[in-house]
Amino acid sequence: MNNTKSVDMAISFLSRAGNKLEEAKTAQKAIHNPESISSSTECIEMSLKAIFLLMTETYPKGHEFSEAEFEGALAKMPEQLEFMNFGRLYMLHKLWSTFDNVAKYGFDTFGIGPEKVFKKEEAELAIKHAEECQHAGDALLNWVRYSK
Repeated sequence: MNNTKSVDMAISFLSRAGNKLEEAKTAQKAIHNPESISSSTECIEMSLKAIFLLMTETYPKGHEFSEAEFEGALAKMPEQLEFMNFGRLYMLHKLWSTFDNVAKYGFDTFGIGPEKVFKKEEAELAIKHAEECQHAGDALLNWVRYSK
């Protein structure tokens, strides 16, 4: 099912996701909400790319991926992990990817920087969703490692 290279890459992506999650938490505590959201978004992306690697041995190279691409990974999801609702992760990725550019650059058309757009509540929610995605990636990695 999984070759060593794809598992090693997934481990690397999940490690990076964890680093981004820590960055998000640190930024949120310092009331740097846009930076927190941006780091949470990267955590979500890295976690989902790890899931792609574990399920399909490849991952989308861009920042976003299509429903069809995600459906291909979900089709290979083990029945034992269906309770984790991996389909929800796609929705979380779509949601936060729409905020990523705004978190980085604000709305230049309106002359509004990102620090005026995002509040503490958005940063906290982004962290919560990033934790959910990273947890799912870790659970899938453990299943791949120990189910054999």
